[in-house]
Amino acid sequence: MPVFRGGASAPGSIGVSSRGGRDVPTDAVALQPLGVRSPVMTRILVRAGKHPTTVLSHEQSLATSRLGVFGSNSGNMLFYSAVFRVLSVPDAELVANSYVHERPVHLGRYVDRTNEEFDRFVLPMANSYRDTFLPHLERLAKVIEKLTIPVTVVGIGAQLPYGTEFDSLPDEYKRIVTRFTRAVLDRSASIGVRGEYTARMLKYLGFGDEHVRVIGCPSMFGNGPLGPLVRKVNYLTPDSPLAISYTPKVKGVDRLVEANTNRYPNSVIVPQQHHRLALMLWGENPAKVGNKRMPIHTEHPLYENDRMRFFVDASTWVEFMAEQHFAFGTRIHGNVAAVLAGTPAVVLAHDSRTVELAEYHGIPYRLYADLPPDVDAQQLYQEADFDTFAPRQAPTFETYLRFLEHNDLEHVFQPGKENPAYDQALAAAKFPGPVHTLMASDTVGRRQVMSRLRWLRQGHEGDLARPAYDFEPPFREPRGQQASLEERVTQLEKELKVQQNFLASWRGRVSRVLRMNGSGTPGVRR
Repeated sequence: MPVFRGGASAPGSIGVSSRGGRDVPTDAVALQPLGVRSPVMTRILVRAGKHPTTVLSHEQSLATSRLGVFGSNSGNMLFYSAVFRVLSVPDAELVANSYVHERPVHLGRYVDRTNEEFDRFVLPMANSYRDTFLPHLERLAKVIEKLTIPVTVVGIGAQLPYGTEFDSLPDEYKRIVTRFTRAVLDRSASIGVRGEYTARMLKYLGFGDEHVRVIGCPSMFGNGPLGPLVRKVNYLTPDSPLAISYTPKVKGVDRLVEANTNRYPNSVIVPQQHHRLALMLWGENPAKVGNKRMPIHTEHPLYENDRMRFFVDASTWVEFMAEQHFAFGTRIHGNVAAVLAGTPAVVLAHDSRTVELAEYHGIPYRLYADLPPDVDAQQLYQEADFDTFAPRQAPTFETYLRFLEHNDLEHVFQPGKENPAYDQALAAAKFPGPVHTLMASDTVGRRQVMSRLRWLRQGHEGDLARPAYDFEPPFREPRGQQASLEERVTQLEKELKVQQNFLASWRGRVSRVLRMNGSGTPGVRR
């Protein structure tokens, strides 16, 4: 399969196993010898789970990595998919890095490959200035410090409790954030941050405005400036299709979900964490369910009634959101998916990152702490000012393009750099639709369950190799561990040699008997 070069052919990724998927490409990096670059193409390594045109099944999307192919949160797909499209000019070759540079495996080898095989490293990022991501951020800093190619960070943001003062930041937080940011700026003209709050934090840490550009989230710019948000209906009714995003750790969100899914029977919730994908695919419950009202276990009514949808590709997510009348909730990218589809949305902001992104892009938001936990979707819909959205789109889009050009990144919005082949490849890809729960009763849901059963069984040989639920009949020699093909061939060769020696021995005996009888041919002894 040819290497994807900006558009038409399917791409590959560093470190991703296809696991037998349909139309899943070979490793694009492996198609060239180590250290050899194309003499014509610009090769760009992108921090991403997979190339947006690579098709993986629901099962593969979870199995390819412990955190899912999308890196623990499916919202990541929206911004890295947008970056892929914008940078996929005809003379560029983009490859996903499968997040290997921030994991504690073979970092030295990946550093060497990155320097020798690529012209630049682009990192679409999210709320990566956060305490739980600090170990990953420091590993990335160590990698970047050893790179000899340009490095560009697109859309990184701080995640801190709303209203946090910078002089209260922990020393370890400041040390790692500073190290990472300095490593990036040593290899780029500027760093792109999500909003003013993150820019002020970096300025507090010593990074001036000349090096920090506020660009928002790249997920908003994949197809150019967006149009206005227009109400699809004057009022929501109990029959209105709604999409609700939620963050389990946010206080009161269980009441938000419960109240609105009861009021609007055609509403669904859209989880984003890889744990929820495992729940929906395989019925994997958390080790402990502290709050039974939270839709994170198989006995929850929303699970049992198949009112949950999970997406493993950005395009199918946006297509689904286009069918909804309204979207709301605590997940910023759950609402971004809606506005990308032209569906009105309201963000229920609960920390610094959601506030700064919503403000920058003009997405209507409310501070969730200021609302009743079970606030009615109708109230949010009626009180939202969707007119603030459209005026922000053209200037923020232009700011984003200037940032790319400031960092010498060509993009498809430049004259002569358009790449319709990319969009054609994306449109031709047969992505799986939204994931249903195991309790789905319609045809689509039942076919998904059938797919999962086939994935589990993998034929009789798969059954024999399965360690769980193994059974050994009482009157049969244990099968033991299955020998490898090489071991089996060696054993058969030994058995063949024994048979050949046996035949040679009998051939010699027959010859001697014939000579004793004075005959060269066998006959009947009288």
